[in-house]
Amino acid sequence: MKVIIMNFEHKYVYLVNDMFLVTDRPRPKYKEDTLPFNIYKDTIKVLTGYVRWSDDSQTLGHSLEIQESVILSRAKLEGYQVVVLFIDEATSAYHTPAQKRKVMLDMKHYALSNSNVTAVIFYEESRVTRLIEDFVLNILGPIKSARPNFIVYSTQIDGEWDENNPYVQAKLAYAHEEVVNKSQRGYDYHKSIIKNSFNPQRPGSRNPFGYDKTTLKDDDIETNEYSVLVIFIFYLYSFGYSDKKIANLLDKASIPPPSVDAKGWSDSSIRYILTNRWYIGDLAWFSRTSYHISKKKPINEIELFQNHHEALIGPNLWNVTQFFRKFKQEKDRMDSPFILRHIVFCETCGKKLVAKNATPAKSSKKYNYYRCPDCKKKIPMEDLHQITINDFSSRWARELSHYIDKAKKILNAWKSSLNANLIDLTKQLETLKYDLSMLKENHQYYPDLKESFELQIDNIKNQQLHYRAVREEIDYQLKDPMLYELLDRFKQDISSYTFEEQRSLLLLSIEKITIEFDANNHTRIVYRLTPFVDVENVINSLDDKSA
Repeated sequence: MKVIIMNFEHKYVYLVNDMFLVTDRPRPKYKEDTLPFNIYKDTIKVLTGYVRWSDDSQTLGHSLEIQESVILSRAKLEGYQVVVLFIDEATSAYHTPAQKRKVMLDMKHYALSNSNVTAVIFYEESRVTRLIEDFVLNILGPIKSARPNFIVYSTQIDGEWDENNPYVQAKLAYAHEEVVNKSQRGYDYHKSIIKNSFNPQRPGSRNPFGYDKTTLKDDDIETNEYSVLVIFIFYLYSFGYSDKKIANLLDKASIPPPSVDAKGWSDSSIRYILTNRWYIGDLAWFSRTSYHISKKKPINEIELFQNHHEALIGPNLWNVTQFFRKFKQEKDRMDSPFILRHIVFCETCGKKLVAKNATPAKSSKKYNYYRCPDCKKKIPMEDLHQITINDFSSRWARELSHYIDKAKKILNAWKSSLNANLIDLTKQLETLKYDLSMLKENHQYYPDLKESFELQIDNIKNQQLHYRAVREEIDYQLKDPMLYELLDRFKQDISSYTFEEQRSLLLLSIEKITIEFDANNHTRIVYRLTPFVDVENVINSLDDKSA
């Protein structure tokens, strides 16, 4: 017999030592049975049981069996006929308060919906809370308001569990202190082998997808057979495909997802891989915004050790994918038929043209335009695409054979520009330090002047770090074989590409397009010097400063 509990099912029923256990999962050690009564309407004694453990490593252990066995014994001792068991698997009571745990809320709702439920039982205090008050205030409080005689049992305390008892309050405080200390020890361990180490090592944690523990050296990891799939994911994304489309493709190919518990690939799995700096040879730690928010902190707020190990993904492929990630976050999707969206401008007013679908509801013909929001003038989408693709194809047909040498010369020229700026910054830094050293403490404005000098010094040091990182990036790009593959994309017939592929190629190649509507839609295309967008932006900013 299935027991319908609110909007979910506890469909497994077992008779254990003359007591009925109702649960949401099979228990192979018990023989399945059926309830001989109606759990809602017949007069019977029912209590809910709550079981929880903290992490996946305990799921295959004996935590469920131990808690369940003691709960059943105590329930029988108290004269109950049915235990409806609610199981919170691999859930932290420290990071997830009681009122935010779905299983805990399900248990509360069930207790309030079934008048036969007169009690709740748990193994001990740390199973229901690690935050002292959350269970009492947000779960037990509403139940007792509706049912003043509702009873609570802990298997580790004789008689009823009373939240106002000093001994119980001491146990709640101890459960909180215990987990705080564990959390601090974990953080200190990670900090000791990363932050305070001259030889930073990757702390014990789940391996990045495509890596396994090595048999050659303790605590090291090495690539496995799925590492080629990681490269494939980066490659697809660099062609403009979305996280979701890549996930669907991997599911269709029946490729197992990173997590054994997952039902398939998800866009979040793809996103995690594409933003994991481990794949470019960096060790990055303490990078999550918080326990519940996986969004990464700004790069200057994380513990980052560059070139920590051999990279799986080269700098060019990494930079292209990160450029598209940033572009999608700030702009829009890549599979739009408006493949030039956000890079087309009006020559007259300088405004960015907006994509406009003016197709009537029942029309078989499409009427798509790029339109100036100020001048109200427009150009048909297909016309602009044809002009751009023809010019693009003609340009690369002429220049591609010489482009690799040209790209290398440009990168080396940028490197020289960075070196010159670094020399200039060093001179500025020395001057500021000297001026600061000569500042007299008895000067009327000493505190303000000192702060001003220190801010300027910090700013120059940050600029130096940034320029050195870009210079190092150029060195890696010059050595990266992906440079040739990236440029080989321009050899293909762009009209044979999908919208995503066309858009990705044009965004890497074109900085902006301007339309002069009063001159018969005269079109001017400004090409990028190279596909290395982020580096080119830094160099352009240097040029702007020197102008």
